[in-house]
Amino acid sequence: MKREEFTKCCQAAEEGNEIYLENLGNHESGRLLYCSGDRFQVKVGEQRKEWSPAMCEETGSSSEPPA
Repeated sequence: MKREEFTKCCQAAEEGNEIYLENLGNHESGRLLYCSGDRFQVKVGEQRKEWSPAMCEETGSSSEPPA
């Protein structure tokens, strides 16, 4: 993922949108919780993991928070 995409995902998550990512290294999928420095903090099942944006791609999002 490029830096611009990383920034866009982080901003969307801060605004309350749900962003889903896939780790291309281990093929895990999770929901973006927040960004910390230059890393994603992701919830995978019941675990919290830290992923490098270089190993991730966005797989989906909700542009509006659920009603």
